[in-house]
Amino acid sequence: AVDYKMEIDVDVEKHQFSGSQILRYTNNSPDTLRRVYYHLYFNAFQPDGMMDVRSRSIEDPDDRVIDRISKLKHNEIGYHIIETLLQEDTELSFNIEYTVLEVQLAHPILPGSTTELNMNFKSQIPVQIRRSGRDNLEGISYSMAQWYPKLAEYDYQGWHANPYIGREFHGVWGEFDVKITIDQAYTVAASGYIQNPNEVGGGYASVISRKPERTTKTYHFVAPNVHDF
Repeated sequence: AVDYKMEIDVDVEKHQFSGSQILRYTNNSPDTLRRVYYHLYFNAFQPDGMMDVRSRSIEDPDDRVIDRISKLKHNEIGYHIIETLLQEDTELSFNIEYTVLEVQLAHPILPGSTTELNMNFKSQIPVQIRRSGRDNLEGISYSMAQWYPKLAEYDYQGWHANPYIGREFHGVWGEFDVKITIDQAYTVAASGYIQNPNEVGGGYASVISRKPERTTKTYHFVAPNVHDF
């Protein structure tokens, strides 16, 4: 089970965001876990990555993809940069291969026990190729599926840390508490329940109030018992 707390700051001029993530992970398996894996799905949208090469080489490519990833410029690709990663107060070593982040734990997670993983990261939102990205055909600025460093599922088959090449997702069920700060001109829709409707205003507000002009606003959502946010 997972319990995420995230604070996200979006730069709409650069199409980038910085984030802090506190993740409490409970090992409900009978196994002792000495490493964990995260998905970094935005890394799939880079030239010469696995999804790009596959889309250009198979006989029946997804016509939404084909060779589009290979033509992305540096300010159009997707990526996640992991700046810091700690277990409790101990800095962890990790390795990134394409869309998979492998982390060596400082303390094993025993069956039935819980650990806390703290991460700071920076990301860039790709031009929309498939599922996630910016400026889709319907005029939505940001379509944000599978957009944060996301812990992989561990079950009776082991870790589901598959690299992303356009297949479906398998996630860990749990709780999400997420604050998203973004330019005040944007309206954010997200999983779960808005916690500050009158503060963010718009269609969320139940009362109309005059407030000082701000350049940004922070949306606070809580989503219980889901496997993605």
